[in-house]
Amino acid sequence: MGFYYLPILRKEDLGAESESNKLSECLYGGNKMKEQLASVNKCKELGKLEWSKEVVVTLIGMGTLALFAFGFFFTALYTLFTGEVGFNFTSGGAILISVALFFGTLVLHELIHGVFMSIYGGKPSYGAGISYFILPYFYTTTKTVFLRNQLIVIALAPLVVISLVAIGLMAAFPSIARWMFIPFVVNASGAVGDLWLTRNVLRYPKHVLMEDRKSGLIIYGKETDKPLNISTIGFGQRFFKVFILCIFAGGFLMCMAPIPLAMLGVGSFTIGPANSLFTIFEFHSSGEGFEVGFFPLSLLAISVIAGLVYAIIKPEKRGQVLQYNKR
Repeated sequence: MGFYYLPILRKEDLGAESESNKLSECLYGGNKMKEQLASVNKCKELGKLEWSKEVVVTLIGMGTLALFAFGFFFTALYTLFTGEVGFNFTSGGAILISVALFFGTLVLHELIHGVFMSIYGGKPSYGAGISYFILPYFYTTTKTVFLRNQLIVIALAPLVVISLVAIGLMAAFPSIARWMFIPFVVNASGAVGDLWLTRNVLRYPKHVLMEDRKSGLIIYGKETDKPLNISTIGFGQRFFKVFILCIFAGGFLMCMAPIPLAMLGVGSFTIGPANSLFTIFEFHSSGEGFEVGFFPLSLLAISVIAGLVYAIIKPEKRGQVLQYNKR
């Protein structure tokens, strides 16, 4: 997963008129890359995305849970397309292919970032590192400057492209469907950082500029734009709040549900498609009593997905948005 993504500024994307003369000078800067980068200094710094140790640890935890959730989702798709319940990679040849697919997916993920950087006029470069001696990663970067929406396209492109291709191949060629497991799951879970980046960048207006530095991503805009202080752990806090809430609420309801169902004389009740990987809860009553089936893995996967969705779409509190640490 690449940590730093830079969009390139193109004069034609900004229109003929500017709302601010100073921003116009800042945004139009010049046709050459050096002039563009120099013009950034004339803009107002609105915020900074820094890959702190707390962010890295939080994203590792969320990525691990997402790995399981997307694995569950893929297995359900596999069953849908092939009619088979499970698969394995135990043979010697399968293990070697799996390792190749794993590293190939990481490389392909960064190459797609690079392709979309090039589409917007950038010259991508690639590398690898270890963040805080905790997280090994691949990255794609460039020395150019991007607009907000261009950065979002670049950040999300690998998640969208690889997921659609993997699902399409599964549907078209069920015989090779199991080999799509590693590209789909590794790429989707590894895109948690891309989703975190996108969620924070969307808080800024579309005309802002993005500059890459070793310490993180710098956001520049007009004098009239409000500076923001990006919460490094807010994303993770929102995720785990909903994740834990779903786990406890689901578990409590599943434990309590059989009593009122039996009292009401319900013969059969199911949450989720019956006899599938998406089955969460089953209740069957007979003259001699009742039987209950509870599937915690399904609940766990759904809780992870719910947490990710909530963390992405939940807006910041007003007090957090208006804070700004001057340097």
